[in-house]
Amino acid sequence: MSTNNMFPAEEREADEAFIEQLVAATGEPDLFKGIDPSFWRSLDEETIEQMTYDYDQYDSDDSTGGMIFNIRNLEVRDSTSPHRLNLEIASQLIKKDKTSKARAILEDMPEFKLNPEKLEKEGLMWKETGLERGDLSPEGTEFVSWKMVRGYPEMFAKEMFTIEGLHKNRVWDIYYLHQPKTIHPKPGLFVPTYQFQHMLDTINARLEINLTIPPGKNEAKFRLGFGDGNTPRPRFLGRTHSADEFKDLCGLVPRPKPEDDIQQGTEEGQAKLISVLKMISNSHKKTEKAKKNAYKRFEAHLAWGHGLKRTQCYLGLREHKTAEATAQPSAVRFVCIDVEAWEKNPNIITEVGVAILDTPNLKDMAPGENGQSWFEAIEARHFWVAEYTWAQNKKYVKGCPENFDFGETEVVQGKHVPETMETIIDNSPYPVVLVFHESGSDIKFLEAIKYNIYKAQSVLEIIDIKHMYQYAVRSNKQPSVSTVCEFLGIQTKNLHNAGNDAVYTLQAMIGLAAKQREESLKRARGEGVQVPRISQHHVPFAELVEKEGWTSGGEDSDGGRPVRPAQFEMNFSTYAPV
Repeated sequence: MSTNNMFPAEEREADEAFIEQLVAATGEPDLFKGIDPSFWRSLDEETIEQMTYDYDQYDSDDSTGGMIFNIRNLEVRDSTSPHRLNLEIASQLIKKDKTSKARAILEDMPEFKLNPEKLEKEGLMWKETGLERGDLSPEGTEFVSWKMVRGYPEMFAKEMFTIEGLHKNRVWDIYYLHQPKTIHPKPGLFVPTYQFQHMLDTINARLEINLTIPPGKNEAKFRLGFGDGNTPRPRFLGRTHSADEFKDLCGLVPRPKPEDDIQQGTEEGQAKLISVLKMISNSHKKTEKAKKNAYKRFEAHLAWGHGLKRTQCYLGLREHKTAEATAQPSAVRFVCIDVEAWEKNPNIITEVGVAILDTPNLKDMAPGENGQSWFEAIEARHFWVAEYTWAQNKKYVKGCPENFDFGETEVVQGKHVPETMETIIDNSPYPVVLVFHESGSDIKFLEAIKYNIYKAQSVLEIIDIKHMYQYAVRSNKQPSVSTVCEFLGIQTKNLHNAGNDAVYTLQAMIGLAAKQREESLKRARGEGVQVPRISQHHVPFAELVEKEGWTSGGEDSDGGRPVRPAQFEMNFSTYAPV
C-alpha cells in the first residue's frame, strides 16, 4: 500500500529526493522502480532494529578505529521484496544520521553499484551556498575538521589523500572557526560532512572498496555540530576547485568578529564547544601516531612477502631474478628449531626439536599438493634434556616429550645441545635458512642453553611461518602452529613435543610456499584467486592490498637479497652447488 497520503508533502518530497540521489549515484533507475520512498516512516523503531545488522559488535583490528567494514549475510525479514526493504531501511537510517550503516546496507545489495564517473561529476556541481566570506554557516550543518580529512589513513588510496589528490575533480566548501587560544592559536578549517562522505563514495566506486565514516563513538568526530548555547558557528571562507585555490584561500581568513568570542555563549555551550575542539586536536595527534604505526605495518608486510618469495626461490618454486650473481645461493639447508621451556621457569629448557631439509634432496621430486610430497625429505631429531625430564608442562599446555612421532627421542645432557646445534648449523654443507614459529621466543630459549644463532656464520636468514601465514591470509592476527597446519590440510598430533612441532613447522613452511606459488601463477594466468579471510564479516583495512604492503612486486620480483640476522658477509662459493 502506498504511503503517499499518509505524510506531509515536505516529508514525501524529501524522501523522493533521497531516491533520486540513489538513482543518480548508481545510474540504475530501473532498480528503484516501484519503491515507495516514504514507506520507512510507517515502520516502528523495534521493526527497524530487527531488520538491521548489529554493526557495533565488530571492532577493527587496526588503528583506524573501525573505518572499514564489509558486513555480509544481512538478514532482512521480508522475503517478498528484500531490495525494496533494504532501501527503505537505508532511508530510515539516513534520516537518523546513521549514514554509514545505511550505505553498508545499500552496498550489500548485489545490484547496487556506485558509478564513479557520475559521482566525480556530482562532486564538481555542488549547489552554491549563497554565503559570502565571513557569513555564518546554517544552523544544524554537520562538519568534519579538515585535519580529519587530511588524517584519514593514508594507506587507503594514498594518491587520493595527498593535498593535490584531495582537490582533483572535487569542489570543497571551506569554513573556518576562530578557536580559543588555549586550544590553538590558528583558526580551524572545516568542510561539510556530506562532501567528505561523497569523496569516500567516489573512492569506493573507483577502487571497489568500502571506506566509511567509522560507526560507533568515532562517528561523532566526523559529524560535528556547532552553535549550542549561542556559541560560535563556523563561517564560510570560500569554495575551492584545486589545491592551489585551497592554499590561497587559507591565507584569507578574516579577523575575528566580536560574536566569534566563545565567552558570548552559555557555560554549557562553552563546555561543549571546548570538548569538540579538544576532541579534534587529540584525534589529530592520534592520527599522526597511527600513520607511523601504519608505516611500520606496511614495511613489515612487504618484508613478509619478500621473505615468502625468497623461500620459494630456495625451494626451486620460483626463479631467481636478482641482478647480483651472488644474491642467492644455489642450495640451502632449512633448519627448523622448536624449543620447549618449563612453564614454571622459562630458563629451564626441557626439549629441543630440529627438522632439517637440504634442498638438493628435492631435485627431480615434484612437490605435490601444497608441497606434501616433499615432507618425506625432512630429517627430524628430538632432544630431551636429561637434567629436566621431570619438568613437564601441564598447566597451560599439555607437554608430551615421550611422544615423538618422527624418530627416536635422544636423551642428552643440556651442555651437549649447543654442540649438536653447531654440527647441524655451523658445519652445514650449505647456507642455512633457520625456520621458526614465533622466532623471538625460540631464539631466546636457545641463548639460555648457550647457543647464539647470530654468531653462526652459516646462517643466511630467518624465516618465520607466522609471518608467512599472515601474509597468505592478509591478517595481522597471531596464528598457532595448529592453525597454520589446519589451513594447509596438514594432519597433526602430539603437539608441544618439540620434535613434532619442529617437523610440523617445517612442513607448514613448505606448504605455505607451495600454496602461495600456485596461487601466484594462477593470478599471472588471469585466473581469479580469492584471498582467504579469518572472518567472513570483518574485512580489515588490509583489504587494500597495495596500500597496506600486501604485495611484493608480482612475477618480476624474487624477494631480493637475503635479510641476514646479523651483519656479516658470506661467500657462497665455499658451499657445494646442486
